[in-house]
Amino acid sequence: MNYDPIGFSRKLVKGRIAETLFEQMLRDAGCFTILAFGYENVLPELANRQRDIHTEETMEIIRRAPDFAVINNKTHEVHLIEVKYMKHPETKWILRDAVRMFNSWKPSYLFLATPNGFFFDKASTIIEHGGVVEKLSHPEIPSELQEKYTKLLNEFIPPEAEGDSL
Repeated sequence: MNYDPIGFSRKLVKGRIAETLFEQMLRDAGCFTILAFGYENVLPELANRQRDIHTEETMEIIRRAPDFAVINNKTHEVHLIEVKYMKHPETKWILRDAVRMFNSWKPSYLFLATPNGFFFDKASTIIEHGGVVEKLSHPEIPSELQEKYTKLLNEFIPPEAEGDSL
C-alpha cells in the first residue's frame, strides 16, 4: 500500500477538528478538566518519526494512547478517552478501534463525532456489544449543548462533502 500524504493529512485534520470540538464541548459543560494525553501531545518527536522507528509493537501501543484524560470535577473520576470522527460509523470499524484500545489501555473510552451527533461508551462495553456504541448521554452534557457542537462539526466537515468515510 502506498503512503498517501494528502489522504493522511485529510484524516488528520478531520480528527483534530473532532478532538477540538470534544474538548470545547466539555469545557463549555463547565465541570470537566481536560488534559491532552495522546501520543501526538505527550511524545511529539515519536509522532513525527513514526514511519522511521522500527520497534513496531512498542510504537503501536504508544500510537494507541487515548487522546484525552478527562477529570469529572464533581466525582473526581478520571477517564482516558479516544476521540474519532466517522462520517459513516460502521460497527466493524468501531469494534476494531475498541479492541485496539482495550488491548493497550484499560479502562478506556471511545467518543465518536459523526454528522448525526456524538456517541460514547467504554471500550469493553463496545466490544461486548459487537461494535455498537451508545449515543452520548451525560447529565452534564445536555442534548442542546451536543446539538450546538454537532452543528459546528457539520460546518467544518459538511456531511455531504466528497472524500473518504473517516
